[in-house]
Amino acid sequence: MGGSPSERSARTYPRRTERAAQTRARILAAAGELFAGGYAPTTMKAIARRAGVSVESVYLAGSKAELLAAAMTRAFTGGDDDGPLSQNDRYAAVFALPTAQALDLYVDLVTASIERSDPLWRTARAAADAEPEIAALLARAQARRTADVAEAGPWLVSRGLIAPAQMEDAIATLSVLVAHETFEHFVDTFGWSRARYADWLRDALDRLIVRRNGDRPS
Repeated sequence: MGGSPSERSARTYPRRTERAAQTRARILAAAGELFAGGYAPTTMKAIARRAGVSVESVYLAGSKAELLAAAMTRAFTGGDDDGPLSQNDRYAAVFALPTAQALDLYVDLVTASIERSDPLWRTARAAADAEPEIAALLARAQARRTADVAEAGPWLVSRGLIAPAQMEDAIATLSVLVAHETFEHFVDTFGWSRARYADWLRDALDRLIVRRNGDRPS
């Protein structure tokens, strides 16, 4: 009536996997909230308490530095996907749209990603000098950011927005426009809101990349 042991195991395994994923999500959400207040003050015990899990479960999810890295990724992508942005469902869907609509929605999406993840980038930069493991983490995160931005180059070429010879300059320009440090400059120094930064980014993309090679796409 209950089925064979293998059948019962097959039914139980997905539930265990789902529970494990839910536990990890709670741990990373708690870690992200706490790390936003600083790296040194955040303890594994505090993460466990915030997530409502055991300290052992937190250690099983990764080291303190690994949890910060995962929390940074989760904050930027909105999920646990650690692959390039081109493989992220939300970003991939945007770049499948008509060009003008894709550029417009890209600004909204990347602005939200930067705002969500910026407190954790600040934490990583502040801790990097004293924590070699965090310095290495930050270097990997910056390399990934550069690689993600570079993937926009072929897309810009494929849509006729830039010529192949312009790709290097376009990628360099875009990497500055969407850097956390650029966002922080406007928000911290000039008190800009997220909406104002998004408006500036939309205009800067149009003037510095799109219009340099022709008219605004339709």
